[in-house]
Amino acid sequence: MDMRLIKYRLRNDFQLAILTLLGTISLLGIAPFAVLRALNGQWLALGVDLVILAGILGGLAYAWRTGNTRGTSLFAAYFLGVMAVIATHVMGDAGRHWLYPTIVANFFLVDRRLALGIALIALLSLPLTGAHVGTAVEAASFFATAVVCALLSYAFAFRSAIQRSQLETLAAKDPLTGIYNRRTLIDDLERAREVFKREGRGYAVLVLDLDEFKDVNDRHGHLAGDKVLIALARLLENNIRKGDRLYRYGGEEFVIRVPATQPGRLKLLAEKLRNKVAETIAAPYGRPITISIGAATLRPEESVADWFARADTALYVAKNSGRNRYIIDPDGQPS
Repeated sequence: MDMRLIKYRLRNDFQLAILTLLGTISLLGIAPFAVLRALNGQWLALGVDLVILAGILGGLAYAWRTGNTRGTSLFAAYFLGVMAVIATHVMGDAGRHWLYPTIVANFFLVDRRLALGIALIALLSLPLTGAHVGTAVEAASFFATAVVCALLSYAFAFRSAIQRSQLETLAAKDPLTGIYNRRTLIDDLERAREVFKREGRGYAVLVLDLDEFKDVNDRHGHLAGDKVLIALARLLENNIRKGDRLYRYGGEEFVIRVPATQPGRLKLLAEKLRNKVAETIAAPYGRPITISIGAATLRPEESVADWFARADTALYVAKNSGRNRYIIDPDGQPS
């Protein structure tokens, strides 16, 4: 496999990177013990080591070949839990120490609730299956520290999930209005194009721009302008359908991606939004706020750039035809 492709996959697939790291650590951590046990004739313990290595490395190879990292991670989590219990039975005190890294590793592989469940089941299975865990004091100490390890890992995973969700929101949403941003728009339009090519499901985009918005900022300041933008975002959210998606493209420009819309329904939506804005939103000095709209339906074999450019050109024509109107490409007539 080309090294550049390897680096690209590791950089863009977090779960694959985790599985690769797990495989590398397992190889470096377990292989020396396997060699030592082979030299000492500890064949049963050697067999356990080899099964663990085979399971982890085999799963890693499967993930790289198929891209199915979710299934591989799920297998690895259950596999490690079972093998940690088996290692404790076979190796005694030396084997039970492998439960600690197993507990931590599973929180990187699967959902934190499942990882905690696997850890607790593995710990409960030890006395139930007759595994030797030392004297009563040693057993109590082992179980207490293992449970604390699991709970701390759970807390860390919970905090990480919250932070990841916040970062994803910051990356996908506009901080002022709370709707999707330009980056998300480009990704969604590319996905819409792929769906159209594969399944034939149509899409359209409406590009909306506030008329004479600069006058609001110049006369009343950017804070007043921000309030208008927020009010527009809320109005648009409340007047689009469940399958539609709203974005702030930049400045006072908004975009709506509409799935499988007929030209007649697209015109009805554009007219509805144009009227709602004019009737509902006003500048601080009382003058009604209006919008101009350009729209275009995705064509076969058309690029996202060309599709969006047609809608943007329609918006430009609408703005230069007197504002407070819409144009659906390719008819070119302001309404």
